[in-house]
Amino acid sequence: MKRILLILVCCLTGTALFAQSDELNAWSEAYDGAQTVAEQLIYIQNVADGQYAGSEVFFARALDRLLMQYPNISTRSEWDAADSCARILAAQLGNAQYKDAALNLWRTVDTFPNPLVKAEALIALGKIGDTAFLPQIVKLLNDLNNQPQADLAMREHSERIAYGAIISLENYKAPEGFLPVFFASTGWYSDRIRNQASISLMNIMDDPTDQLLQVITSPGYTYDIKHLALRTSERSQSSGDNKARVAVAALAEGWKQQVSDLRQRQELTNMRKLAINMIRLYKTQDASVYPQLDRSYQNGAMDEKLGVLYALDSLSSEDSARLLSGYLRTIHQRRTSNTLTSNDEQLIRVIIPAMGNLGATGRTLTRPILLQVQQSPDWTNTVKNLASDALRKIGN
Repeated sequence: MKRILLILVCCLTGTALFAQSDELNAWSEAYDGAQTVAEQLIYIQNVADGQYAGSEVFFARALDRLLMQYPNISTRSEWDAADSCARILAAQLGNAQYKDAALNLWRTVDTFPNPLVKAEALIALGKIGDTAFLPQIVKLLNDLNNQPQADLAMREHSERIAYGAIISLENYKAPEGFLPVFFASTGWYSDRIRNQASISLMNIMDDPTDQLLQVITSPGYTYDIKHLALRTSERSQSSGDNKARVAVAALAEGWKQQVSDLRQRQELTNMRKLAINMIRLYKTQDASVYPQLDRSYQNGAMDEKLGVLYALDSLSSEDSARLLSGYLRTIHQRRTSNTLTSNDEQLIRVIIPAMGNLGATGRTLTRPILLQVQQSPDWTNTVKNLASDALRKIGN
């Protein structure tokens, strides 16, 4: 019985395919006899609506014919019909991932001035994934990123093409496409385009560490772009180790220059604070981070100082012990000289527990100053108890 049912299903499927083939052939013959592009559009739309098996060959042939006809079109109605044909054909060929149409799709980008046609052809190229045209699409988006448009009509024209290029590069999922889309996400475009670029960015590659390090360490980019690169790393799918690499580089970058502009100064501060928090979360074995953390502690505002202390606690290294012991020693000296500040009171309540959390790591560095605080008559019982707890944790 099962065998009979299987044979019946196969027969019905075969009959349906034959029927589809007959319908497609009928539309194809009608299309061949069409005298105008407007008439061709009717048949192309019907084939698209019919979703016939094997119709990509028809669409490819129709696009080839359209590209040959286009230079000879002379009326507005025919141009409009040609635009509609091109958009349908590009979408259908892209959905079918029909590689043989890639060259004609790029010719469509070059030939048609309508930005919606260009965008549809670019998207189709990304779906097809023919890497022969990837460099051209990368260049196209880079050029658009570097050509801000003040005129409203030109702005809309460029944004539509940029949208197509962004989606195309998202579909390609090639490393070469990451930075152009990254710069589109922070470029001159409207929020709609920038937001799409930001979404597409995360779908191009899971680990863009090398690309983002290039942005952060290059002198050619502004601090807001470097800060965005750090935020992009944080929300990427890259490993914790790689996120920490980017954070270490960003923290170093955040102290390379002193700026007088208030907005830039705030941008640098925010970038450093995010980098410090990422270092706390993801940790690092890179010893170069400690001088930069120390600079943030010595020169940053209170929230930046506290961030450093939490990061040193998390890193739990001998370098952490060295810095924490030094900070506690400085505050203890101010206590004994009666020059303690309100910030010192807050900091010491974080520093001492952080030293205790180091355990045996760096015990020889932390124990002497903890004993001094514990035994000093100048400190309150609260601080002395914190020192006692830390001593118990680090052991003898």
